[in-house]
Amino acid sequence: MTSTVLALLLAVAIPWVFGLMLARWLSGPGRSVFLYLGQGYILGTFAVVWLIKAWDAGGLTLHFWPLAWVLLVLTVLVVVGALRHKISDKPPPSHPADGEATPTTSWQQGILLLLCLAMGAHLLFVMQELLLRPTFPWDAWRGWEPKVIQFFANRSLDSPMETIGNYGEVSTLAMLWMMLASETSHEPFLHLPWLLAYLALAAIVYGYLRERSSSLVAALGAYLVTSLPYLNSHVALAGYADIWLTLAFTVGVLGLSEFRRNHRYRQLVLALLMAATCFQAKRAGMGFGAVLLALVVVEIGMRAVRPVAVVLVIASITMAGILGLTLLGYMNLQFPFPGGRELLLSSSEFHVSGLVRFVFNPDWQPTPFIEGLYQFSSWHLAAYLWLGAIAMVLALRKWQLLLRVENLGVIGGLTVIVLYFVLASPETALDHTGLSRALLYVMPLAVVWLLTTTSNGGTRDSGVASWSILEAGG
Repeated sequence: MTSTVLALLLAVAIPWVFGLMLARWLSGPGRSVFLYLGQGYILGTFAVVWLIKAWDAGGLTLHFWPLAWVLLVLTVLVVVGALRHKISDKPPPSHPADGEATPTTSWQQGILLLLCLAMGAHLLFVMQELLLRPTFPWDAWRGWEPKVIQFFANRSLDSPMETIGNYGEVSTLAMLWMMLASETSHEPFLHLPWLLAYLALAAIVYGYLRERSSSLVAALGAYLVTSLPYLNSHVALAGYADIWLTLAFTVGVLGLSEFRRNHRYRQLVLALLMAATCFQAKRAGMGFGAVLLALVVVEIGMRAVRPVAVVLVIASITMAGILGLTLLGYMNLQFPFPGGRELLLSSSEFHVSGLVRFVFNPDWQPTPFIEGLYQFSSWHLAAYLWLGAIAMVLALRKWQLLLRVENLGVIGGLTVIVLYFVLASPETALDHTGLSRALLYVMPLAVVWLLTTTSNGGTRDSGVASWSILEAGG
C-alpha cells in the first residue's frame, strides 16, 4: 500500500515538475507561479504521452519505474539547464497597468474569500464524485478504457480486442501511466489526472489574469471557469478527452497572447506544442490545432520583416483560395500522410485513410447552437457575458479589443465548431451529443477575454486607453 501511494505521488509529481521547469523556460522568468503550474501540468502530460510512445516503439516493455527514472533524468536536465540560463534570462518588462500587489480593502478581501470557498466547494464535490464513482457508461466505458486495460495487461500499446477506434492518445496514455504506477486497472482514483487538469485550468486562468489585473479579477476568472456546469460534469464523470483539449487550447492561445505582449519567441514553441497536444487529444482537436497553427502564422507575420510578411500573406491567400476551390468542387486535394495513410479533401468529404472520415452534409439548423450557448445551463452566464462584452466594445468603438488573441481564439474555435456541425455532423448538433462538448473548448478563453477587456481595456495589446470597470484594487 505504501509503495503504491509513493508511486502515485511520483506519477503526479515528476511529470508536473518537468513540465513546470519547461514552462518556465518557454514563458520566461518572473511570471506568475500559477501560470507555470497550469502550463506545467499539460506539458508534463504531453511528455508522458511521448515517452510511453517512444518506449513502446523501441520494443521495450512498459513498466512504471524505468519510465519514471527516464523522466526524472530529463527533469534534472531541464532543471540544470534552467539554472544555467537563470542569469542570462531576463524577466519580462513591466507594464504600468499590470496587476500589482496594491492593498485591498476589507470588502475585496471578503469577496476573495467567498470566491476561494466557492471554488473549494466545487473542487470537493467533483473530487468526491471522481474518487467514488466508477467510469460513467459512455464512450470511455465501452471504448477506450477497455483499450487501456489491454495496454496495461500486455505491457505494450497493443490491444487485440477491437473497441472504439481512432480515439485520441492523451486520455488513454494518461490513464495508462496511472495504471502502471498503481499496478491496478479498475480503481476510480486512476482518474486523478482529470481532477488535476481541472486544477491546471483554474491555475492558468488565474495566473494569466493576475499578471494583467487585480487579484479580485483573477479569482473571479478562476471561479467563473471552475464553476462551469459542463466542465464540472467532465471532471466528476472523468474519463473523456474534452478537458484535455480545453486545457491545451487555452494554454496555447494564452501563450500566443503573451507573445504579442512581450515578443518572446519561445511562446511560439509553447503554442506549437499545444497544437500537437490538440491533434493527439481527439479528432475534434484537428480543427483546434489548426486554429493554433493559423494564429502562430498570424503572429509571426505581424512581426516579420516586410519580405517575409509579404510571402506569408501571399501563401495564406493562396491556401485560402485553394481551400475555397476545393470546397466548391473545382478540385480535390490529395496528400500522403504519415503511417502510409492518405489525406483527401474534396467538396463531398474529408478523410485520412484508416484514421478519420467526414462526409459533408450541408444540412443544419441554427436552433442547436442557440440552445447550446444560451438556453441550456451548461455555461451559467459565460456566453451571455461574452456577447455582452462584444456589444460593449462595439458601442465604445474599441475595435482593437476584438482582435486580442484570446478573442481570436474564441472566434476561430467557434468557426471550426460551426463548420464541423454544419458540414460534417449536423445530427450530433441536433441531439447535442457533440455540440456542447465542442463549445467547452472555447469557454475559458471567452471568460478570460471578457474579464481582461472589462477590467483594464487591454492597454498593452491594443494600444487604446484603459477603461476600468472591474479593477477595484489589488
